[in-house]
Amino acid sequence: MILAFEFNYISYNGILENLLKEIANDFGIVHKIIRKESIVTLFIDADEVRLGTFADTLSSSLPLSIFFKSSSVEVLESMPEEEEVLPSMAYTVEFTPKILASVDAPSSPQYLSPFVVVPKDASIHLVHEGKNLLHVNMTEGYESLYEKVSELIVAGENIAIQTKNGHFVFGKIENISACSHVVFPEVIATDLSVVERMVVSRENEIKALASLERPSIRFKVNALFAQKEIFQEARVMLRLADDLFLYQLSKRLFAKGVHFLFKASPKECQSLYSVDYEQTLKALEPLVVSVLENGTILIVQGKSYASEALKGSLKKFDEPSHAALASILQEHKLFDTALSCFYFSRTHNDRVMHYSKENGMLNLVEILLPSSFAELFAEIERSSPSAERLVASYKEQFPELYEKIIHTVIPNTLPKSIYSLWKIVAIVLGISDNFDRAAEQLIENAEDFGGQKGPRIDYYLEKEDALSSDLNYVRLLRSGMSYKLAGTDTITLSFGCMESLSFFLSDMADSHKDNLTSSKIALCGSLFGYKRFTEMLSKNIKPNHTICLNKELPIDQ
Repeated sequence: MILAFEFNYISYNGILENLLKEIANDFGIVHKIIRKESIVTLFIDADEVRLGTFADTLSSSLPLSIFFKSSSVEVLESMPEEEEVLPSMAYTVEFTPKILASVDAPSSPQYLSPFVVVPKDASIHLVHEGKNLLHVNMTEGYESLYEKVSELIVAGENIAIQTKNGHFVFGKIENISACSHVVFPEVIATDLSVVERMVVSRENEIKALASLERPSIRFKVNALFAQKEIFQEARVMLRLADDLFLYQLSKRLFAKGVHFLFKASPKECQSLYSVDYEQTLKALEPLVVSVLENGTILIVQGKSYASEALKGSLKKFDEPSHAALASILQEHKLFDTALSCFYFSRTHNDRVMHYSKENGMLNLVEILLPSSFAELFAEIERSSPSAERLVASYKEQFPELYEKIIHTVIPNTLPKSIYSLWKIVAIVLGISDNFDRAAEQLIENAEDFGGQKGPRIDYYLEKEDALSSDLNYVRLLRSGMSYKLAGTDTITLSFGCMESLSFFLSDMADSHKDNLTSSKIALCGSLFGYKRFTEMLSKNIKPNHTICLNKELPIDQ
């Protein structure tokens, strides 16, 4: 009897195929693994009783993955004739049921080991101000090391720990105020059960946190935790332990009543203690994801988890927007398809592009920025007689705000992007008085908006009916100032800025479909890591267009 276990696995990183091979080999059963597009099929040949036992083993041995979408089983008459080709793994996995069982079982030779594969002469040092306190390389030593480090953290010490992502300082979340320049807190929850004590989360986000890849997710801090005033930020990046040392440490800290750790760079936070390995660990870029309401998971950061072939193909692109579009074309196999691409980034210049097999990539829309706030107000005044009166009224009604605006510097290194433009908008509309965090504040306000509809902020091109033109930022600011003068609050204004952009892009998608025969819309760039914006835009675009998002590569290159 032949059973075919089909898995829809959207990454080509080789992880699923190798895990299936390991499970089948450990069970000692006749099998073959074949991949066609995103479908990985494990064919098993055995009698009915043995197949039933194997199915149970497979279910308990296969970890949840952010790249795993669905599965099915069917009965076949014979094995396929294709030869099995097993790809190499893009990285070394840690959080499989088999590995966790081996490091948690006292009878296992791997018990308490922080290494998946134990290097020769592996050893770890606990150091205090340059002096060795512990030097361990066996189970008994690991136990004493985890216990000592957890006791130090409980006592209020911060400890620098070498991880697969680099050196970071960890301590109780209550100690984060002792650190300087922590721009955006990253939090390690010591157990999945405590996550909702700090943040507002969805069920699909909780599942993603516990997946094989152990990603970090941006969450809103809940009202109860915010009342503790441990930190001022309304959003945090939160994850579970993502390497085996932190995994064992977290279990002991959770048992001692420590539920959350902060994670900071050594530049942000000082520590008297450190945990160091003598071995060099293969570095992995930390994985950050955004989980949309429909279950779609976007990789915001973390190339290490994608296939080597995909990563290698993007090295020939110097322009991030072109690399991002190329990644969509490759992952979706769209090289023969006409499509439009909206690339909006926090760190690079934005572009609206069009791709066709005949013409390649064409840049259609770019973002320009004023060089100063004085120039911005002068441009608004010159745009129309009524705009001149608008600026005069703004100065009169908000004199202190206007003075702050005029004395705020717009850096000349600012990426030409919507994110940068939102910084400028937030300063002008009094949404924020901190230029560096202004766009983030606007976005957080928009996410917190509880109404049904915001004010319609004017997003137009300089040449309204053209397919290729720059964005008219003067009209955008002018409309925002009008609503501000009319008494619209900052939360509603912020939502209007986000919602109106989604309507503007939806209208542009329709125009491209009519005039450029675009059959699909690609969304890429780190701005789409903000799930409310992405969900809003997707809702507006979807009725008339097919949306393409990255599957295993980060949404920004």
